[in-house]
Amino acid sequence: MEPRRRGAKIYLAATVTAQLCALARYTILARFLGPEELGLVAMLTLTSQFFQSVTDNGSDRFLIQDKDGDKPVVQGLVQALFIGRGGLQALCLMLFAGPIAAYFKTPALQPALTVLALAPLIFGFLHLDFRRDQRQADFRSEAIVTLAAEVLSLAATGAAAYITHDFTAILYGLIVRSIAFVVITHLLAKRPYRVGFSKEHMQRLAHFSWPLVLNGLLLFIGSQGDRVVVANELGIGQLGYYTAVLMLVFYPASTIMRYVGAMHLPLIAAARDDQARRDVAADALGSQILLLGTAMAAGFALVAPIAVVLLYGSKFAQPPLIIAMIGIFQATRVLRQWPTTVALGMAHSEIVLANNIVRMSGLACAFLAVRYFGGVISITAGFIVGELLALATAILLVNRASGRRLLHDFDRVALFILASMLIVGWTTVADHREAVRIIILACGSMLALGWLVKRERATLQQAVAASMGMFRKT
Repeated sequence: MEPRRRGAKIYLAATVTAQLCALARYTILARFLGPEELGLVAMLTLTSQFFQSVTDNGSDRFLIQDKDGDKPVVQGLVQALFIGRGGLQALCLMLFAGPIAAYFKTPALQPALTVLALAPLIFGFLHLDFRRDQRQADFRSEAIVTLAAEVLSLAATGAAAYITHDFTAILYGLIVRSIAFVVITHLLAKRPYRVGFSKEHMQRLAHFSWPLVLNGLLLFIGSQGDRVVVANELGIGQLGYYTAVLMLVFYPASTIMRYVGAMHLPLIAAARDDQARRDVAADALGSQILLLGTAMAAGFALVAPIAVVLLYGSKFAQPPLIIAMIGIFQATRVLRQWPTTVALGMAHSEIVLANNIVRMSGLACAFLAVRYFGGVISITAGFIVGELLALATAILLVNRASGRRLLHDFDRVALFILASMLIVGWTTVADHREAVRIIILACGSMLALGWLVKRERATLQQAVAASMGMFRKT
């Protein structure tokens, strides 16, 4: 029997609020600092995220997925590992602060990275009772923690930006965020905080975690490699411009991935031994992800050219095609959440590893494209290719592990590619106002919309019914 979701609405509200706070942080920093300083902010966060990725062993998800994840001894083991991970991240930030600052010829990065080490060191003492609650699909405690920590972080960043007017303002926000997460998780915890070691459970955790540990570097390159390439090939200033646009879609994409993944992982894990139920849960996830990703790419291409100027100022304005390509890139990442969540729910973490190995192709494509053609468009196009190849690989491997035909659900991938091509086409209409081009795009759009509605009719009907129900209640 599937666990009844508790706190799903407040979790969604908290997730959306958290992403809005993160976007507000970047908006405040952009307004106070400008593109060059915003590029340095991006370098700080990139470096921090790199060490987070390469030390991620997935142990908090083990508490949800494993049959013994509810036992205090397992939670104590995972919390001990969290302390070790935080300490390792802090040590790496301090050790590599000098070389990173020297590579980018920015001496101010060295002391900033050293201070930033406090954030992961503190975060390592997180109480993971809120993660254990999710075994029963209870998301209330994480919602409260996330909401409070992100609001406090925004306040700290805003105050620091107003006072300092330089890129170090982000340090205050990140450190306050870690402190808030730790304090509030301890206050809300139902169990006393403990750390420990269990050889029996460590062996099973190691089996679950080793693909995710190997996956860490690949995950960073796949998720943050675009900014690394932009900084390396186009410079810190261009990184500031790129990051400003990226953040407008990155946070909505992160909200979708985090919320949908959190909602569906317990359902798929609960049905891991029942293929029929698991297939139904996986199909529902795939349908929702396709609809959300397609809508996000189209909406971003339409709204973002105006939003960039309104939020950041005219100095951050970018051509519509660049903005559309960034939106499609992030939407493609959203689609990957579908097969990787299914894989984790089935305890096939090696599929996630394989998925991210294939994502590396995007890095190679981006480097080749920018060397031959130059510019941000080439970089995003290269990474889109890598994301699509990784998506196809994950679907193939999940289908094989589930005993379904290998090409099952590939029509969803084809539909998304068609929609992306149409979005790119519409962004060029202003430059090429031929009637034939407009007619072709209009016909193609109608075809894609009809295909989408027919393919995902059940999910759309459920969404309409839910909306009508909420309307009646109000």
